Amino acid sequence: MSSSKVTSTPPTAVRLTRGFGYGIRASIDGFFFMCRHPSLWAYGVWPVVLNVIVAFVVWLGAFRLGQWLVEWATQGLGDGLWDRIQWWIYFTGMLLLTLGIAFIGYLVLMSVFCGFAFSKLARKVELHLGAKEEELAEVSTMAGIIDALRASLKLVVVNVLLLALHVVPGVGSLAAVSLGLYVDAFILGSEFLGFPLELRGKRWLERQEFAKTWRGATLGIGAVVTGLMLVPVVGAVFQTTAVVGAVLIHRRLTGLPIDVPTEEQLAEEQLAEEQLAEEQLAEAASKSESENPPG
Repeated sequence: MSSSKVTSTPPTAVRLTRGFGYGIRASIDGFFFMCRHPSLWAYGVWPVVLNVIVAFVVWLGAFRLGQWLVEWATQGLGDGLWDRIQWWIYFTGMLLLTLGIAFIGYLVLMSVFCGFAFSKLARKVELHLGAKEEELAEVSTMAGIIDALRASLKLVVVNVLLLALHVVPGVGSLAAVSLGLYVDAFILGSEFLGFPLELRGKRWLERQEFAKTWRGATLGIGAVVTGLMLVPVVGAVFQTTAVVGAVLIHRRLTGLPIDVPTEEQLAEEQLAEEQLAEEQLAEAASKSESENPPG
């Protein structure tokens, strides 16, 4: 049976509650796993650096865009009470619009520039957990590009439609923000849970199906990653550890092992084996000398 298939799918309530708990803990679980296997940090530095650069560029651009939008929307307003009320209404609307545009830009750029580094980290984690190279049949480069474009297109289209709700007075912005948080959490979660599936040759539609089956885990990890986007630098670190957490979640959900010896334990075991081998050689040499005395 394929490792990406659940051996027995639990009831919906179990999938939502248990999976959601896994998703919420993904970044922390990934962080402690990397601490137990410190060699993985060598593959985590690059995505962190790229993530910080993308975030800086996006939020700087969002600040400039927000300034322009507020000035454009509020030009011609006076100092009267109604003008001040209008100013705050326009300011709030432009702020939400700017944040929405920035969020879309950030997600697309992160997918483009950090996706490869995240995938490489996920692969190293799988190998640490006992996966064999022949088991990890990644999709082709062209297929990966097509899947990335499909995911980005879905993200952009959905968020543009949600941004359009801001034109509805009052309830429009509330609906746009609420629906946007849910949809973006699902999209982000499905992308992160998709890394271990992509390593097994699963295409975008198959990864989406897995995300729907385990919607709780998808929303949990997606909600955490969405929140981390608002935290400079530290957020980039824990987004990277969330990739490791996503690999652990996939293995838990599909029944694959997640308990492996730490690098310190492996070193101790190797040292013990070497000491045992030396003792056996010394014992053999001593026995040989006693059986064959010189002269």
